[in-house]
Amino acid sequence: MSETICPSFTFVKSGIFYLSRRIPTELKSHYTSPRIAFSLRTRSVRIAEARARRAACQLDEYWFHLLSQSKELPGKHMLRLQRDPRAASKATPAPRVEAVSETITLSESMALYLKHKGNNRPDAFHRAAERASGYVIDAPVATSPSTPTRGLTRTPSVTA
Repeated sequence: MSETICPSFTFVKSGIFYLSRRIPTELKSHYTSPRIAFSLRTRSVRIAEARARRAACQLDEYWFHLLSQSKELPGKHMLRLQRDPRAASKATPAPRVEAVSETITLSESMALYLKHKGNNRPDAFHRAAERASGYVIDAPVATSPSTPTRGLTRTPSVTA
């Protein structure tokens, strides 16, 4: 019987490779199980290694994001833009700077559209507008340089 050397975080069951990662103690409250395990859907060692590496990297990035949200950032009081006034020290409050955004999100534009055009319209009109904008919001973003992405921008209104 030949032995297969399993890539990191993987094991073989009935010839199929699986990924298995223990959830960090600090993040167990976010999960229903102390371990994540799922099929990599391959019998190839090379493919399993690539898929396991990619999945492990994605998990590590997501876990870092969760940890950075829950932990206090060292030097947070030194940030120029203070978003949470409770996090600033009482002795040296950081100046609050309001950032003016030149862009508008699609959900904001949909709400603005419904505010102006949705008066005296049936509920079906509102549901259709929300559904259509939801499709666009959930659509994958093109990252290819050949497919440019266009942002919606606010343009100042010209009054005469």
